[in-house]
Amino acid sequence: MKFSFSGHETFACKQHWLKKGIDHLNNRNTFADEHAVISLGVGKNMVNSIKFWLKAFGMIDDRDVPTPLAEFLFGENGVDLYLEDSLTLWLLHYQLIKQNKASIYSLTFNEFRRERNDFTKTHLLNFLERKIAENGDNFSNNTLESDIRVFLSNYVPSNPNDIEEAYTNLLQELNLLSTFTITNSLGQKNEWYRFNVSPKFDLPIEAILFAILDNENYGQSISLSQLAIDHSAPGSVFMLTEISLSEKFKELASIHGIYTETAGNPVLQMKSGLDKWEILQNYYDNN
Repeated sequence: MKFSFSGHETFACKQHWLKKGIDHLNNRNTFADEHAVISLGVGKNMVNSIKFWLKAFGMIDDRDVPTPLAEFLFGENGVDLYLEDSLTLWLLHYQLIKQNKASIYSLTFNEFRRERNDFTKTHLLNFLERKIAENGDNFSNNTLESDIRVFLSNYVPSNPNDIEEAYTNLLQELNLLSTFTITNSLGQKNEWYRFNVSPKFDLPIEAILFAILDNENYGQSISLSQLAIDHSAPGSVFMLTEISLSEKFKELASIHGIYTETAGNPVLQMKSGLDKWEILQNYYDNN
């Protein structure tokens, strides 16, 4: 797997950027247009950043064409143009990890989180350097440190007490990361971060179902262990506790399949003919 870092121009993704970028393209513009800065209402570096985030979130393909999910969410008849439903944010978070256009997200949520729950920027930097070396790649420390800053900005408000700032960047509302300070024996304060592994009572079951149906490797029979530990599986992406994942698993079975156990491992036998787009459409129609 080839890793990819940088491209964001040091900007975290702002709340309105994805829709603004899709509108720009659907109006037959390109990001190379001289008037792009006027159309998007941002500076040139931010134009490049918007394009980067559209790709990172899987909203456009390599030809800058909006994807089906982008049109579903933000197109002319989009179901959540202004990010009013939490399901949209969960879907975008899932896409960011699955697409691997910005590798820090996939590496952090799929692997680093399993090594430690509390960490500093240095811990994360050392982890990335190790994974890059194992992969035979080479990226500068400046590039990685910039990615770490932007990664954290996407999920953690720099000032948690500032309500307006807390909703500036796209994924902060999901509360997947928190920050705290530890003072060492010399009186020096160090900033730490924590993965919020929790029941996620506000996580719609449709987010988990979409992630399952979106995975071509899954058939109609899926085990709980697969959803817990597979790469970009719901347990990893949504950071669910073992108990809460089991509860979500049983809820899925009660609506969309049959719950069984094979050699002590819970298994979900999915109903045939389930369509991820129909699942999403039904959810948004009823919310």
